[in-house]
Amino acid sequence: MDYQLYQTKLANHKIFKDLKDSLSKYSGTKLCNLIVLQDDVLYVWNSVEICLYCVNLKRLDELEEETPYQKLHLLSPPAFCVERLLSSSCGSRLCLWGSRGVTVAELPTRWGRGGLFESGHQTVLCKSFSLDERFLYSQGEVLRVHWHPKSLSHLLVLVSDNTMRLYNIALKTGPKMVKSFSIGPKPVGSLGMTLLDSFGDSAVDFTPTPDTEHLLILSGNGDVYMMNSNFLDSSSPLQGRVRGPLAMYPAADDNYGAESCALACLPAPPAALLVVASASATLYHCLLLPCPTENKDDDGYALYVLESVELNIALSSKDDVPFAYPVHLYPCPGNTYACMHAEGVHTITLPVLDHLKDLALADECEVDTALSLVSSAASSARQLVCCRAPGGETAPRALLVLCRPAELLARSLEPYDLEDQLFKQLQLKNPSLDDDDINKILKERQKLSFTTIIQEVLSREVSQPILKMNKSVEPSPKESLELLTSATVKLREQYMSRQQRAGVAVLTKLTALQALQQQQHTWHQELQNDIENVQLQAAVLLEKRNLAEKRQERIKERCSAVIRLLRSHSSSSQQEREMLQQLESYRQRAANMLATSRTLKEHADTYLRQIKEWREDYKKKDIALGKSHSDTISSILQQQTNQISTIIEETKLLKDQLGVV
Repeated sequence: MDYQLYQTKLANHKIFKDLKDSLSKYSGTKLCNLIVLQDDVLYVWNSVEICLYCVNLKRLDELEEETPYQKLHLLSPPAFCVERLLSSSCGSRLCLWGSRGVTVAELPTRWGRGGLFESGHQTVLCKSFSLDERFLYSQGEVLRVHWHPKSLSHLLVLVSDNTMRLYNIALKTGPKMVKSFSIGPKPVGSLGMTLLDSFGDSAVDFTPTPDTEHLLILSGNGDVYMMNSNFLDSSSPLQGRVRGPLAMYPAADDNYGAESCALACLPAPPAALLVVASASATLYHCLLLPCPTENKDDDGYALYVLESVELNIALSSKDDVPFAYPVHLYPCPGNTYACMHAEGVHTITLPVLDHLKDLALADECEVDTALSLVSSAASSARQLVCCRAPGGETAPRALLVLCRPAELLARSLEPYDLEDQLFKQLQLKNPSLDDDDINKILKERQKLSFTTIIQEVLSREVSQPILKMNKSVEPSPKESLELLTSATVKLREQYMSRQQRAGVAVLTKLTALQALQQQQHTWHQELQNDIENVQLQAAVLLEKRNLAEKRQERIKERCSAVIRLLRSHSSSSQQEREMLQQLESYRQRAANMLATSRTLKEHADTYLRQIKEWREDYKKKDIALGKSHSDTISSILQQQTNQISTIIEETKLLKDQLGVV
């Protein structure tokens, strides 16, 4: 798409005019990224209608008139406030996440000439599901979500309890948590989380390296940890082990700031360039290089700080605004990355990346020159947009207190490790269950109903204590004023504000349900129209079928009449009669020849029987001589043999005498 069209057509598109009401919901200085561009399709989240707007930029570029946008409604809309969108590299899934949850939407197929969803319907339904809804909504805060660098069906979620969770979202039974990695000390209760945040011991961001082999994890105190990303199918305990913190050179007393909040990694052969952003909008450019060491358990990498860039902005410091993620980092093509903050957007150009490439390709004689260029190259920051901004809960655990007047009071405590407790309770109650069955039960319990969400919103961290005072003693005006002031403050903070939040949640849910109801009503109308059209077509086809049957019966009757007429009025010609006589003569000849052949066959059978009888009679005849006859013949033959032998001997003697040879 031409750059000019971004400023003209897209900037004046109706999709942004319809988003004005939804953007008013996001107040304060907390940054949100509600747009994502994937495969020439721009997705925008509308928090009022609880749906996604999408427009095909390629079609917008080709057509002269304004291209209408489509609405993607989720079957299971998120119950939390969506803060960021994240698209998979293949473009088939979209991840919507905020500090209170993660929802994955399965995008429908795109087909047709315009490459639109469902061939261009104005409203399209998308299959969606939430990840560990109860745990993420109640017990922690989602800090960062990334697609696994080596898989299109796995999500990595960084939670505020110093754990990174790996989810498989491509299973037929729904998403499942595959593994959970501990990044640091796990807090116990909200007080422990506050202490970890104050000391900077909790992880705040992570990103994969350009070669997709490692994950870099940033802590609030500026420490960077490294973890191998090859842990999808391996069951080895060494896989997924966190190494670090990485050594940073040159060393600094404050570790280059104690309020780190964002991390980005840019390709810089032969390694990578790491950008660490602090809450004060200071950017540190570090070169990630292998660091040979004799310790086998060491990470083998180190960070070399090249420079720091300070952005001249003034972030808001209101107490009622959570100071989380004041800076977002987005790598851009080329030697540039974008830095988004509460007051606008900066772009930072890194000429050092070109010099690093030259250094990697330089010969031995050119190394000194290339190295001097690397050390002399300074980054430049340019502010593109200036928009100065205006100024976990679970099921309760009972606590019983016995007061002096012998009265029992009940208060609730909020457990933090709900998931671990549920797992242990299920194991104790059902020791015969397998881990898969327990995980399945836990998955069902992780589903969060809207009633539970409202209860979570209305549940209070503190409550107005029940007064147990001596009724005979009148409190002083000072005590009465302090009590009234404290009750008023708690009423405003813990009661009225939560009522307002509950009202907003109900209104949001109602808006989402109304949008789905409107869409279902529209589809119902379309189905009714289709049914009526089909019924009309069926009636027309039925009438045509009846008419065709009548015509077919008429044609059959006419054919039968014609055949009868032909049979009744038919007369044979002379040639036909001659042919019939010839055929009759042939038939008689055939009958005579058949009779003759039968007679011949009978004679042949008779002769064969006679010959067979003769052979059998001949075999039965026994020709034999008596004993006297045989003895006489034997003696005669013996005499003749002797005579012949005598004659032969005499003949030999005569030949010898006569000398005849």
